[in-house]
Formats: sequence, structure tokens, C-alpha cells
Amino acid sequence: MKKIILAILLVLLMTPSLVLATVNINTASLAELDEGITGVGPAIAGKIIDYRNTNGPFKTIEEIKNVSGIGDVTFLKMKDQITVGSGTSASDNSNSNEAIGDQSSGSNGNSNLEESSAHTGETTVSDYQKESLKIGAGRERLATVRTPILFSATQNKKGKNVNYLNWSFGDGTSALGVKVYHTYQFPGRYNVVLNASIDNEEEAVARTTVLVTEANVKITAVDLATGFIEITDNSDKEQNLNSWSLQAGDKKYVFPLDTIISPKSAIKIPLRVIGLIDQNIQEIILTYPDGGVVSGASLLSADNQQKVAELKKQVVELKQQIASKFPETLSQGTETSPALAGEAKTVVILDKEPSWFERIKNAIFK
Repeated sequence: MKKIILAILLVLLMTPSLVLATVNINTASLAELDEGITGVGPAIAGKIIDYRNTNGPFKTIEEIKNVSGIGDVTFLKMKDQITVGSGTSASDNSNSNEAIGDQSSGSNGNSNLEESSAHTGETTVSDYQKESLKIGAGRERLATVRTPILFSATQNKKGKNVNYLNWSFGDGTSALGVKVYHTYQFPGRYNVVLNASIDNEEEAVARTTVLVTEANVKITAVDLATGFIEITDNSDKEQNLNSWSLQAGDKKYVFPLDTIISPKSAIKIPLRVIGLIDQNIQEIILTYPDGGVVSGASLLSADNQQKVAELKKQVVELKQQIASKFPETLSQGTETSPALAGEAKTVVILDKEPSWFERIKNAIFK
């Protein structure tokens, strides 16, 4: 009897696979991996769990070699003790190379394929897939009304000619091209959509937004003694004076690209830079790129400015007087003489010695 028992124990010791249960490396806990697999301690067990959490379940037992710390020697010791489930055992995996085209390892599925591929070259087996067309419409933009801004398209296929790039600016207008300028006439938030295609085979769409603000900018000082013009941004947004102008008489100075004023701030422009000031100029104005007036400042002395203001007031009063006495003349500009039917004449009333007011009236209504 003792001889029989010893024989059975000897057989069991010689065939450990019969007494050691296989460990499912897709479901086993850290303790089960540590205790049930030869060559695996707590550290390696943790790496096995991290690997399957990151890459998904093991598809073959050979895939465990992708885990850091498990090489060919360690794998040979454990291969009869592990399984990936679904009835797969060591014997099932012995012929795994027959299905090599369906295997995947790690993140790209090529680890085992590269080890067993018999191709001649030194380069590794690739998993190339055709890259789809991607385009960009640029960053979100901040713009000022009546001021041009640049839109530029980008794309990922360098060397490929994207032969259709259509910009829709969100204000009912559009344009074609890689780089285009656009000017918004009114404030608001606009959605810009860029559509692109290559030979009508690949298409892509990109979007961005533009916040357009009203210009709240003024000329706040002209200091001839110190030699500067001060321009102030009274808004809570940056203002870009790109292509805006300072004009004085027949002279004009255009601001360079990206002349930006910070919110609630002012900039001083040296007079020697713009070269507009001379003794004959009485007023300087700030204009949009399209010529519209933004702000103006008088270059007259304080006394002369007061005289001009009084003169303008007197002219207004004079017009009101004429309107009250000769309403038809002011509204029509002429009246028909009874003596000369059909001939129009301008009505002018003069004293024998015209007063200063009468001279102004004659100059305006002659």
C-alpha cells in the first residue's frame, strides 16, 4: 500500500500542471497573481493589472510578455500556469502563431507580429492607415467694426493642394482662399465656418468665432508744445487701429498693422512720426479704413475756438430769424416775382448800411 501511495505522489510531482490550477490573467486579483504564478511577485502582479486596465483583456498568454519585467525566461516558467479564459489553456496557445494575423499586442497590435515575421528588411511591420483631411480656421477673434481682419486656413496634409476653401463669415458674406481679409460693418458675435475639399474626394469642416465691438475711441489731446496726439480707448475691449488714419487737410497718416490700445487706456503718437502738423492746419480727424470719421480735434487756440463757437451760434440764431420771417424762402430757397413770371430769385434784404449780422446772412444766402 505504501508503495502505491509513493508512486502516486511521484507522478504528481513530475506533472505539476495536474495539481496547479491555471490562473486567469484577465480576472485574477493581485493576490491570486502573486500566489498562483511562478516568478510573479506583488510588483509584477500590479503591473499585470495595470496593463490589462490600460490595454484591455489579454488575447493570448504570450501577450503577458508585454508587461514590464516579464521576459522570455519568466514566461517559460509560467506559461503552463496561466490562461486568458474562454477555455484557452497552455496547449490551446501552443499553436497561437497559426492565427498570427488576428493577434494584437500592446497598443498597436504588432509586438508578436514583429517577432515572428520573416520579412527580409530591417524595418518593423507597420499598421498604416490613411490619414483623413483635417483643417483649421484659426483662433477665436476680437475685432472692431469697419476694420479688416485676416483669416488663414491650416491643414494637416502638407504638400497636398486643397483646391477648395470656402469661408462663410456669419454676416451673409463669403470668400474663397487660404488667406482672406474680411471687414465687419456691425458689432456682434459671428460664427465663421470653413469648408474644404481635395479633388472632391476628401472633405473637412472647421469653425471659429469673431466678437466684433463698436469703436469707442477718441482723440483726447493734441499737444503742439510737447509734440503728441493722444488717442483713448474708452471701451472694455482692446481696439486695433489697423489701417485707421489720422488726417489733417490734404495730409494723411495710416496706422501700421496691429496698433493696439488696451481697454480704458490711451496711447500718445509723436507728431514727428505722423508729420501732419503745420501752421495752416486747423483740425485733425481720426478715420476708419473706409474713410468714416471716428473722432476729431481742433488745432486752434482756445481764444479762436471760442470765437468759432460763438460765430456758429450766431449763424444758427440768424437762420432761425430768417426762418420765422421768410419761411417759404428758407424752405424753398427762392420765390417767384409777380413781375417776372417763371423767373426765380433769391430773396436778400439789405439795409443802407449792412450790419455785421447782415453781412453773414448775405454770405450764407446770397
